[in-house]
Amino acid sequence: EIDEAGVIKVVNDAACAMFGYTRDEFIGSNVSMICGGGHAERHAMYLERYLQTGIRHIIGMKRQVKARRKDGSEFDMELGVQEVNLSGKRAFCGFIRDLTTQKNDKRRLRKQQQLIHGKFFGGEEEQQDS
Repeated sequence: EIDEAGVIKVVNDAACAMFGYTRDEFIGSNVSMICGGGHAERHAMYLERYLQTGIRHIIGMKRQVKARRKDGSEFDMELGVQEVNLSGKRAFCGFIRDLTTQKNDKRRLRKQQQLIHGKFFGGEEEQQDS
């Protein structure tokens, strides 16, 4: 959960493990600390734009984004954000899923498909010999 200023108020153990931060490091920090792909610097602007206009660009949708771990490495994740009202205060809850394994599996599958295609239809070398 983050507040209207982007400050992390609640975090679960899975997020701590995924990003490499302790709960104490997360709580009270700005959520931009885990934004990858150059979005960290712009996150406050995104949040402010939503608060001023009410136009949703990510809230209520799932989107694939880059995330950044404590060690600085970046990874793809699926992000869903929902706006919630907690005791009269607006807050945002993020639902995340690490896509690293899924992306790696897709890459391996593509390689296998290319190998199989080459075995059945021949590579360029075999076609040139005929």
